[in-house]
Amino acid sequence: MSRGRRTIARTLVAGLVLASGAVALAGWEQVTIRIPVEPKVRTTPDDRVLVTLFRAGDHPRFVPGLEISLWLRRTLERSTPLRPLDVPPPPVPEQRPERLATNDAFWKQLGEDFGADLIIAGVGRYEREDRSGFVTRDLVSPVTGQTVRRTVYEERYAYRLSLQVFFIKGDNGALLHEDTWTAEQVLRAEEPQEDLQMLHLLLESMRSELLAVLIPTRRAEPRLIWTE
Repeated sequence: MSRGRRTIARTLVAGLVLASGAVALAGWEQVTIRIPVEPKVRTTPDDRVLVTLFRAGDHPRFVPGLEISLWLRRTLERSTPLRPLDVPPPPVPEQRPERLATNDAFWKQLGEDFGADLIIAGVGRYEREDRSGFVTRDLVSPVTGQTVRRTVYEERYAYRLSLQVFFIKGDNGALLHEDTWTAEQVLRAEEPQEDLQMLHLLLESMRSELLAVLIPTRRAEPRLIWTE
């Protein structure tokens, strides 16, 4: 085998070892590098951003769409150089998401009314689902003290949030970018949480997705280097 082919083969073997999670071959060392990632939407510092009222269904104790809009605005204020407008989130037309996203005339007028460089809007779905059922658990026997595996019935609830988010140019109403984010948290019945608290926990898990759209970020990537 030629030197070039041996080098290629050695690289392929190292890649397979890394992918399988096995111990790296002697002479190889795994490192983590941070790769710059450009934002999906071009912005400039001090761009004025209007966050509209999200359509996200109803809840007996709070308005999910309003909570989502306020979270977005606070996150932009704290984590970006942008200038979210401190105004009540304006409502949007009751249209199907694909039609709403491309309603250029409405967005252009909204951008003019508020003097916005960028508009963030969207639709969401927040729900709580019963996930109770039989699960396998390792339990310690109170008689022998040994760990035994048993199938037990467990009450569990899943909190799920899905957001379809539109980023729209304020001066002409054009759709710049569309993204869909989902998050879920499953809790046992003995770990009760308020629905509003869980909504904000799920929103916080989407923070990196939001920032990746608007500002430069870095992505961690594993690499193997040859040390011998």
